[in-house]
Amino acid sequence: MDVQNNPAGRLYDLLDAARQYPSEEKTKTVWAHVFGVPENDTGSLLKNLADLIDLVHKAKSSIVRLTDVDHKLYLKPFENIETLLSHLNFETHWENWRNRLDDFTLYGLQFGADRLARSSTFTPIKDEQLEALRKELDDLINHVLESPHLPPDLKKLFLRNLEALRQAWSTYRIRGIEGLEQEVERSCGSILLHKEQIRSAAANSAERKLWEGLLKLVDRLSKLVTLAKNAKGIGAQPLVEHIMGR
Repeated sequence: MDVQNNPAGRLYDLLDAARQYPSEEKTKTVWAHVFGVPENDTGSLLKNLADLIDLVHKAKSSIVRLTDVDHKLYLKPFENIETLLSHLNFETHWENWRNRLDDFTLYGLQFGADRLARSSTFTPIKDEQLEALRKELDDLINHVLESPHLPPDLKKLFLRNLEALRQAWSTYRIRGIEGLEQEVERSCGSILLHKEQIRSAAANSAERKLWEGLLKLVDRLSKLVTLAKNAKGIGAQPLVEHIMGR
């Protein structure tokens, strides 16, 4: 299912998915499945929950900015949602959380999401495009890990950039296009910081091929973000040409 183009819509999809799990399930298990992270990775679980709480704030703010709705009515569902997210005991049964996600709460949130969707200027990125991006990221990460002659500091640099991009991909269902855009900007900054090192890499070397792979990946991601924002491209050179001079 494509990710919705507004924060209330993304919040609805995540909470609706969580509500499908049985009451006797452990809370930690439910959130791990919803976020798509290992159950034993508490750090990732907490980070995703922090992003989810931020999403609640963004959804409320977006609704408050609407000028043609009853704010009191549209904000009513957030009372249960905020109560739900104020308890962070992963070891309790899901029933304690699930009861807050009643029909009234989710239907109310869905109405807000529908209203925001009609005024949003963003176009969701298709699932198949996201899956192609994930595969490209995984392939490049594996290539870095399997490069025996790559200096340790350079390997660390590549992995830091690629893992950050993968994190932006994995949290797209929560953070939306803004999260991807921020990571593209950060990656471009990192690339510019190491521009001379990139240009000095020997032709046909493993290092140069990896830089080319990263540059092309960031370029593609940048174009996806531009299309999703319905913005016109400014005709900039591809990163490979701009940085490597070809």
